[in-house]
Amino acid sequence: MGMIGNFGSRIVFETSDRKILTFSGLSQKVSGKYSKHSIIGQKDRPEFTGPGSRSVSFKILLDVNLGIRPQDIIENIEDAIEQGEVEYLVIGGKPIGKNRFYISSVSEAMDVVLSNGGIARATLSITMEEYI
Repeated sequence: MGMIGNFGSRIVFETSDRKILTFSGLSQKVSGKYSKHSIIGQKDRPEFTGPGSRSVSFKILLDVNLGIRPQDIIENIEDAIEQGEVEYLVIGGKPIGKNRFYISSVSEAMDVVLSNGGIARATLSITMEEYI
């Protein structure tokens, strides 16, 4: 089994001959905080006041054909959001940033729904923000 990364125990990215759960389009935003001081007759002068919070977003494909039960993972992620869980986001054995993250939002697209209402394939867009 190849473990790619994880968000605590809620999301474990892995590949094996039985299960594939990976992410795509991972993007990260790192920023600084600045105050602007107005000076008559001149341009505003910025002053660095500290680091801004880091955010990460990515998509995951949940597909029964990849050994995944989409509904279980969706419910698991929704629980993490509603309970305000914070965990380290680890990719390739290294945490992203120095602090833990929380899932600020998830957008769920039900790509294939079976006649009994079960979800066969879904695409999730997840946004996480640094928890200080």
